[in-house]
Amino acid sequence: MRVRIKGPQALRGKMKAPRSKAYTHRALLASLLSPGKSVIEGALQCDDTQRTLEGIQRLGAKVLVKKTRTISSGIRRPTTSNRPINCGESGATLRFLTAISSTSPKTVRLSGSGRLANRPLGPLVKAINTLGASAHSISNGRGLEVLVRGPLRGGEVTVPGDVSSQFISGLLFAAPLAMRDVTINTEGALESRPYVDMSIDVLKKHGISIVESDGNFRVPAPQKFVPASHQVPGDFSSAAFLIAAIGTAGDEITISGLCPYEFEPDSAILKIAPKIGLEVQQNGNSLSIRKGELDGFQFDASNNPDLVPPLEAIGCFANGSSEIRGVKRLSYKESNRLQTLPSELAKMGAKIHVEDNLIKIDGKRELTGATFDSQGDHRVAMSCAVASLGARGESVIRNTETVAKSYPEFFQDLSRLGVQLIVE
Repeated sequence: MRVRIKGPQALRGKMKAPRSKAYTHRALLASLLSPGKSVIEGALQCDDTQRTLEGIQRLGAKVLVKKTRTISSGIRRPTTSNRPINCGESGATLRFLTAISSTSPKTVRLSGSGRLANRPLGPLVKAINTLGASAHSISNGRGLEVLVRGPLRGGEVTVPGDVSSQFISGLLFAAPLAMRDVTINTEGALESRPYVDMSIDVLKKHGISIVESDGNFRVPAPQKFVPASHQVPGDFSSAAFLIAAIGTAGDEITISGLCPYEFEPDSAILKIAPKIGLEVQQNGNSLSIRKGELDGFQFDASNNPDLVPPLEAIGCFANGSSEIRGVKRLSYKESNRLQTLPSELAKMGAKIHVEDNLIKIDGKRELTGATFDSQGDHRVAMSCAVASLGARGESVIRNTETVAKSYPEFFQDLSRLGVQLIVE
């Protein structure tokens, strides 16, 4: 699928933000391990969360979806499945289910496709083996397969903190079902820390106790999960692209459904947006954004890697230069975003330089429409669309179906906000 956008165009109107993908994953996984019925209101329906939903069903949960309500009846310990559980290209699904499956008394097989085979998993596999369970992965250019078997005996393990916070979160979900206490030490700085905080918040709602000291985590075991109810918050990671579009295209929009949630990592966009020159007003669960004079900015993305693509697009239209630090982990995403996004935006005339852990953007350039390829990366596709709105002339974005990974209605929402585009 490809989308044609002729710029420049402005956005006007109101819409509701999509629900949080990160929270939906965690609520579904906790419901699997909680005997009884858990209720999830407003679970996001996208490709990645669908993989997690199917995964917990294969591991023993009984799930009923009624419009916006998901009712999940869990079990005490995940069961095995004869066929591999297909995680598609969802890194969160693979990593969380790999960790949780280490508590199963029988072998669980998981598979992944596409670039997921090249994304880091080794530290998690090593940690599971250290804690007394069995895990190993086999990968090739087409995909990978992971075999995991419990029991998870417990003990102490050290995990790198600067590769993926999902390693820590996955182990926190599995540790309560270990035979004895688990201590998880982080090596180096724990990046994307807010996502670990979100995991702990969800686990606490399901009755799990976790003790933290100096960035390390001790989980008493065994513990029992209890059912819980969840209201999934709005997704600032996705809404950030609409906020960025005001920066590139202008005018004013109102986004509802962005209720304050202290563990929402990418609500950090609300702090950086006014510094860039966007006028932001929050009234309860609604956010109004209007374009002002855009200035170059500095941002540390160590805890917010998903904000880098929309911020790169804004930086191209801001006065002066912008710098985004803490970006080295972008090479591990659905594409190597340290290469793919700068090279795609360069087709418009953007000047973006990558130096080790830093992205530099020379802004306020006259960008012209171009033909882009998403490289199979949902956030690259959305960032190219945001930049296209502020460029002169027609842009074509190929392989846009990839937005279904996190924000299936992205282009429909742009249309609702007055953008004229053609989907082919």
